[in-house]
Amino acid sequence: MLGPSVNQHPTKRPNKPVQTEAEAAEAEDAAVAAVYRDLFRPKHNPGRFHIVARAQYSIGSSFGNSSLSGRTGGAQVDIGQSFNFIGYALTLRGEGGTIDFGANGRSQMTGLLGGGPTLTLGRLGFLQRGYLDFRVGYDFFFAPTRERLLEGGAARLPAMLPHGPRAQLNLGLLLSPDRSRKLFHGVGLGLGYQVLVGSFRGDLPPSQFLQFALHYSGG
Repeated sequence: MLGPSVNQHPTKRPNKPVQTEAEAAEAEDAAVAAVYRDLFRPKHNPGRFHIVARAQYSIGSSFGNSSLSGRTGGAQVDIGQSFNFIGYALTLRGEGGTIDFGANGRSQMTGLLGGGPTLTLGRLGFLQRGYLDFRVGYDFFFAPTRERLLEGGAARLPAMLPHGPRAQLNLGLLLSPDRSRKLFHGVGLGLGYQVLVGSFRGDLPPSQFLQFALHYSGG
C-alpha cells in the first residue's frame, strides 16, 4: 500500500530525518528494554511464586572490645511471592561452625538454626539478561552452645537465642529468558551482612557477620 504522499511532488513530501548511528542504537536499546519490561513486569501485576536458595559462608566478629569471632557455613532458602515492585518471603537458614564468645573465650555456639520474614524488590530487579536482587529481613535463631573445659572436652550449655537484622544482595544471570516462560531461573553470586543485636537467652555481645554465597533464583 502506498502512502498518501506518493502523489505529491518530491519537494513537497514530508522529510523524515535520517537517524545517526548513535540515535539508531539508542532507539534499538529502548525498544529492547520495553520488551523486557513488559515481559518481567506485566501491567496486571500477578503475584508469582519465588524461591532463592543460597549456599553461603559467614565470617563473624563483635563490635568494640567484646570478644566474639567465628566462622559458619550452610544453606539458606527464601520461599515467597513476588510482584512488580515488591515481594515477600519466609527465610529458613541452617549453618554449622564455631563462634567463640564470652569473657574467657571458651564459650562456643556451634550453629545457627532459624530464619524470619524477608522483604524484596520483587521483579523490579530483573534487568534484561540478568538481575540484581536486594533483600532485607530479620532473623531469629536457635544456637546450640557449649563450653570448652580446661582439662579437655566440652560441657553443654543452655542454647542461645540470638536475633538481628539481615541485608543481602544477589547478582546473577537469567537462564533462557524468552517470552514463552512464566517462571525465570537464574544463578549467581551473593553478598550479605547480618547483625546479631543480642540473645533472648544468655549474655551474647552484639556481633556482625559478612556472608559470601552462591545462589539459585527461580520465580
